[in-house]
Amino acid sequence: MLKEVLISVYLIIIKIIFMVFNLLPLQNKTVFLSSFGDNAFFVARELSRSEEHQLIFINQARCKIDFSSIPTKNKKILSFETKNFIDTYKSIYHLATSKYIFVDNYVGILSTVQFRKDVKCVQLWHAAGAIKRFGWSDPTTIDRSEQAKTRFQQVYDRFHFIPVGSKQMAQIFTESFHLDQNRFLYTGVPQTDFYFDSIAKTKSLFRVGETYPSIQGKKIVLYAPTFRKDELEKMNFKFDIDQFLERLDEKYVLLIRLHPSVKDVTHIKRHPRVLVVNDYPHVNELMIASDILVTDYSSIPFEFSLLRRKMIFFTYDLASYDKEQGLWDETSLSFPGPIVKTTSEVIDHILDPTIDFHKIDSFKNHWNTFSTGHATKTLISMIYDDNDL
Repeated sequence: MLKEVLISVYLIIIKIIFMVFNLLPLQNKTVFLSSFGDNAFFVARELSRSEEHQLIFINQARCKIDFSSIPTKNKKILSFETKNFIDTYKSIYHLATSKYIFVDNYVGILSTVQFRKDVKCVQLWHAAGAIKRFGWSDPTTIDRSEQAKTRFQQVYDRFHFIPVGSKQMAQIFTESFHLDQNRFLYTGVPQTDFYFDSIAKTKSLFRVGETYPSIQGKKIVLYAPTFRKDELEKMNFKFDIDQFLERLDEKYVLLIRLHPSVKDVTHIKRHPRVLVVNDYPHVNELMIASDILVTDYSSIPFEFSLLRRKMIFFTYDLASYDKEQGLWDETSLSFPGPIVKTTSEVIDHILDPTIDFHKIDSFKNHWNTFSTGHATKTLISMIYDDNDL
């Protein structure tokens, strides 16, 4: 109850500030409000070709992307909902006066703002597909207060457009956000363009190797689990690192990438062959460098499948996770690789050279139907007025 009261007070303050700034003229600029930032990075990089168009990056605490590398001087980078109240204040100003707005997650403040008719708000999302349920399809949503449920739909209704890589993902958004089909743009997902760019992939391999010299020439296993709702402070780490080191020889290294929602990674054992890479900004570059992906219910496989490499699904809590978070499916359309419950089984499959390419390709084609290397340019051409770039 107290939490809901505090949320309401916070949103009222945001609403008042937004309404004041909403009296100012609308400007031809783009705001990226990012929790993750991967899709925003690709859209912003393409938009930076127009030097006169201003880009505003509003980053929530979990966003690791370095937008300072976007090649334009006409940009500003702000932090949002942190202890930097001045940046948050400036962020609201830009949200109220920008013609184009991109978000990539649920953004609570959208429930209390009213965009002007010429504003376009695009939900980029942060994944090319979905294994775990979210929004209205999340089984825990039914237990939330009526006030919270109203707020959720108000946020979803602010999304004018949602680019998708498949009809399956459009259907999932329809069920999760209760939105009509006319909101979806079948452009593909911007961050997947990277996997069709041989030059970008080569440069990424160099950057990863330069950052982590000890992995060069090694067989790289990337372990990238998603979050558990009751383990956001510190994940109950189930992967047995000692067993990995004992059973796999010196040619194998383990990269550990926890979900950005998990705050504490200090408890994970370090070793010359075990590196925690949560501070590395671009997870797609880590995937390019990896030979094998070990994950669970994460959305990473939707991109990793474009590389046609081995995936192992370490789902030690499958039954309880499905009950608490909810899964869309438990077939090969969600898990295009062996599903295991122990570290020993994970290592068995790491050592097994067999790869089911048919299963991976079916998964890849199902979820990346429209992601063919041109998603970013196609999206921009559909969203922006010709005179604004």
